[in-house]
This record gives sequence, C-alpha cells and structure tokens, in this order.
Amino acid sequence: MKGMQLKRKSSRQIFRLAAAFALFQKSLRPGDTTDIVEQSDDGEPDFSHIRCPLCRWQPDASSLWYCGDCPSPEYFFDGCGTMWNTFETRGLCPGCGHQWRWTGCLSCAGWSLHEDWYTKETDKAL
Repeated sequence: MKGMQLKRKSSRQIFRLAAAFALFQKSLRPGDTTDIVEQSDDGEPDFSHIRCPLCRWQPDASSLWYCGDCPSPEYFFDGCGTMWNTFETRGLCPGCGHQWRWTGCLSCAGWSLHEDWYTKETDKAL
C-alpha cells in the first residue's frame, strides 16, 4: 500500500513539473517573430551582423538548423523535423511555428540565446 502512495506522489510531481515547463515555454514566446534577415544590395540575405556569441562563427544562407526534440537548454519535445536557416525567420520554425529561444552553433556546438547572435553595429568590427 505504501508503494502505491509513493508511486502516486511521484506521478503527481512529474505531472506538475511537466505542466510548469509547458507554462514556462508558452510565456517565453515573443510577441512579434516575423522579422527576417536584412537583404544586402544584391538582394541576398545579409548575415554579416550575425555570429556565434561563443566562437564568433558566422552562418551564411546555406547554413541549416533542424527542428527536433531538444531536452536542454530549450526543453522542447515536439520537433517537427523541418530544416531551415533559423536566422531567416529569427528563430521561428516555419514547419510548426515553435519560436526557438536558443540556437546551437554549427561550428562549436555550443548553445546561446538566439537574440545574442545578433551583433550591434558597434560590435561588427570586433
């Protein structure tokens, strides 16, 4: 009997934790996520102001990310499998509409907040 009570208590804790993560995830979605990468003079996407905050690697138009389950740091488990350039949509998956807060670097494999990838005009020379 005691084992059943512990199992129920553990199940309730897991459910509460999952519910808290779901609420947390929804509350972190920015209001306007339709910004796209600026275009250069020749009409191509301009990635010159985007770089990894950890290793300073810069993506280009052919760099692709994958919308998949991400246990850490995003805590997102409904990946749709879409491949796209995350900076063309400012982290918004075109397949399922998930707004990615974190972006993994394709060079160093480190994770950083998506917004931290965008440099300020004064940071370009660094």
